[in-house]
Amino acid sequence: MTLPSRSPAPPRRTKRVIDAKSVFDELEPEGIAPADESWQERKRSEFRIAVLEAAMTCLAESGYAKTTTELIAAKARVSRGTMLHRFPTRQALIEAAMEYAFFKRMQNLVTALNALTEDERVQQNLGIVRSWEQYSSSSYRAYLELHIASKSDEELRKVFIPRAKLYDRIWRREIFRFFPEWSKDKETLDRCSEFVRAALEGLALNSDVWDDPEHLQTVIQLVADTAIALRDKSLKLRKPKTKPAKSRG
Repeated sequence: MTLPSRSPAPPRRTKRVIDAKSVFDELEPEGIAPADESWQERKRSEFRIAVLEAAMTCLAESGYAKTTTELIAAKARVSRGTMLHRFPTRQALIEAAMEYAFFKRMQNLVTALNALTEDERVQQNLGIVRSWEQYSSSSYRAYLELHIASKSDEELRKVFIPRAKLYDRIWRREIFRFFPEWSKDKETLDRCSEFVRAALEGLALNSDVWDDPEHLQTVIQLVADTAIALRDKSLKLRKPKTKPAKSRG
């Protein structure tokens, strides 16, 4: 008796799930995790998250100048008086929303990267596509709005820049855990990461001006192909021949 032939098994979708709890702990804003398991603590945490989500959305949709405590309370559907008991001033609320936006950016990115299979990450380089998808999130748009506003608001800048540098330090420290195929060339990965972020932020800023989804996807693919070429050494970093001008801050 001849047995029927079996179809070849589909390739396994292996994933490397990174435990990023330590990363989240460093960026997690105070008060969004309940201090204990009591009902009161859960409600306090839920209230804080609702207000910070609303503040982040207001920053993303209405901009820094128009994000008032009245607008945030209305968006969160909470009493403005109760909200001001937790966040006494607009500045305190904006600072808390800023910390929350950085936390959510990292959380969303890590979740997206952890969902990639080995083939998707290494061969297809879909980490860049997943990164690009985060640039339409309210957490990124709130970050961008705060970054732009901080250039002319000295009080905001004093709190924004240290937090942005903390985020950057953590990502540089952790990036090899997510892209181990780069582990033998830290400098190239650092420069490639900077290039990718600069390119994607430029796309995010100009996508509504260019208004051409096909060209946008072509540029994203160009960024991904450039990153692969750097990783595989078919494209090498070139040191500048002249010293860069000093930054004016």
